Amino acid sequence: MSDSTNQGDHPALPPQAPPYSPPPAAAQYPAPAQPPYPAGQQYPPQQPYPAAQQHPGQQQYPVQQQYPAAQPYPGTQQYPGVQPYAPSRPTSGLAVTSLITGIAGIVLSWAFLPLLASIAAVITGHMALKQTRTNPALGGRGMAIAGLILGYVGVAILALTLIFGILSLFVIGSAGFVPFLLS
Repeated sequence: MSDSTNQGDHPALPPQAPPYSPPPAAAQYPAPAQPPYPAGQQYPPQQPYPAAQQHPGQQQYPVQQQYPAAQPYPGTQQYPGVQPYAPSRPTSGLAVTSLITGIAGIVLSWAFLPLLASIAAVITGHMALKQTRTNPALGGRGMAIAGLILGYVGVAILALTLIFGILSLFVIGSAGFVPFLLS
């Protein structure tokens, strides 16, 4: 059938291509100007394409103008004495913790958790304020103050809830016994 040397008369596989190798590194801009072709080579003249047939109702578009290649941009201009941006200071982790636990204390004010979260916000807020005061390279003072405020508000809400709850037990709880006492 076939004169291949494979078993089962299967056609031979084509040889595999060599593995991919990256192209050589590109030259840095601007490159020196070089003539496009060596002076001794002669190329045959190009034959013009035949004109396309014009059909009725079809418009012919003009040939587009060729523009020279764009020159590479030399780079960004540096102005003396001006920095592009101010470097940011690292933020205190205690300040972030104080803010998060303060928010959790307010949001979860309907559960028992706000007491623990608000107390944690107050403690970590004071620690963060001390940390930012002693180390001026550390940021987060605003977050620490916000966490402190939210923590104190959460503790105040919890304290008022407890006070009103205890008072309501005395007032409403004893109202059932008042008619019994008056009789």
